[in-house]
Amino acid sequence: MDIEIYLTERVDDQIKYFDSNAIRNQKMYRWLKGTAIFCNIFTTLTIALALIPNIRVPMSIAALILSMIVLATYQIEEFYNFGAKWEKFRLVAERIKSEKCLFLNGVGTYSSNDTDERKYVFVEKIEGIIQGTDMSYFSLMIEPGKGIEKRL
Repeated sequence: MDIEIYLTERVDDQIKYFDSNAIRNQKMYRWLKGTAIFCNIFTTLTIALALIPNIRVPMSIAALILSMIVLATYQIEEFYNFGAKWEKFRLVAERIKSEKCLFLNGVGTYSSNDTDERKYVFVEKIEGIIQGTDMSYFSLMIEPGKGIEKRL
């Protein structure tokens, strides 16, 4: 395969894939965490307001609902690992971008005068990154719901 075709059809495509997944997981993580923070703050407020006799029941119900939302957001994040996936997708995307930059500028392991050797090394490194030399990245996809500290 021609290196230009490989760069556009494989490398750039993988960069887009990992970037878009990093962004999607980042949005979900931030949304869940933001919701949890908001609900935590208002849970405390509703508990305090539940001490007022005239609004005790509605504030108690509101506190219960807000607490359930906090618990749900925590459990969803624990199960899907949006934060850890965001980190891993971003890491892979940046590693591929870095290798591409090194290759295009002919530096580091790509400083050889042998063009074919440079191409082989580049393809080998890119495919190694894509295949997942970082096994904890793949365990996120295979074993959702397990905390990262349990997988490492």
